Amino acid sequence: MRTALRATTAALALFGAVIAVPATAFAASSPAEQGSPARTEVIAENCVKTKVIPSVFAGLTVKLTNSAHTGAKAQLRDESGKVLGTVDQSKPLDLSSGLRIDGVLSTAPVFKQRSQGGDTPWTATAFPKLPKDCDTAGSLFSTTKYGSLTVKTYKAGPQVFSSHIIENGKRVGFLHPATNAYQDVRKVGDRYISLTIDGGIHSWTGATTVSPKLGVYKVAGGTKVRLVKKDGLYGVQMTSRGAWSNWTYFAKGKSAILQSDNTIIVLNANGTLSNYIYGHAPQTAPVWIKA
Repeated sequence: MRTALRATTAALALFGAVIAVPATAFAASSPAEQGSPARTEVIAENCVKTKVIPSVFAGLTVKLTNSAHTGAKAQLRDESGKVLGTVDQSKPLDLSSGLRIDGVLSTAPVFKQRSQGGDTPWTATAFPKLPKDCDTAGSLFSTTKYGSLTVKTYKAGPQVFSSHIIENGKRVGFLHPATNAYQDVRKVGDRYISLTIDGGIHSWTGATTVSPKLGVYKVAGGTKVRLVKKDGLYGVQMTSRGAWSNWTYFAKGKSAILQSDNTIIVLNANGTLSNYIYGHAPQTAPVWIKA
């Protein structure tokens, strides 16, 4: 494990340049804390798409959800929104409700429904298509296990990697570093799993704050982070070599991950913070120091 971490250390210095173009994105003149971040970036959940279609049963609708994280899901709902039947990767066929999904974990799942059994034909509807970046086509690059979790990483090209996180035979997460970020992260239970842009997998548990508290936190090793909230979203800003970044990353739908030197900071959508510091044992959660 330590060998793998040392192998990535040289790349960490590039992180600021990778996620923060132009070069002015990091303040270099003074380590003094800035009152208001100059720039912001929202980390959006782009690998989940939904749409609602009419049911073959009068007065009912079907909500279709296509997710790179958990596969396709269809929910039969009444006028009040009550779920009357569901098909997903756990149960792709429900004959009693006339629901079915073909290719539930594929890149092009198809929903089928019918109002009666027997030889009644199925009516087919394609699930909403995911963005190209969510297509995990490629060859298997590595398989990593953490207890009940298995991480399968695929390579589709130079610095084009994606991972499926599988728990007890079911897909529970998807990782795909964006072109402007060094890595992507997902939290499953109490375990964080990150995928770097060069296909490296890191994982840790714990080291997470109990509840969101706006203000400045100190991380083991000297890094500081600032937790803010704007328009209902939590955002985080961190220091890099003593200077505050001009960028604030907001968690929208999924966790946001930042990294500088040997420190990883994760902001969960609920405002809690976690960190991982290479070479430190044990890992401890960020400590709030002031508003």
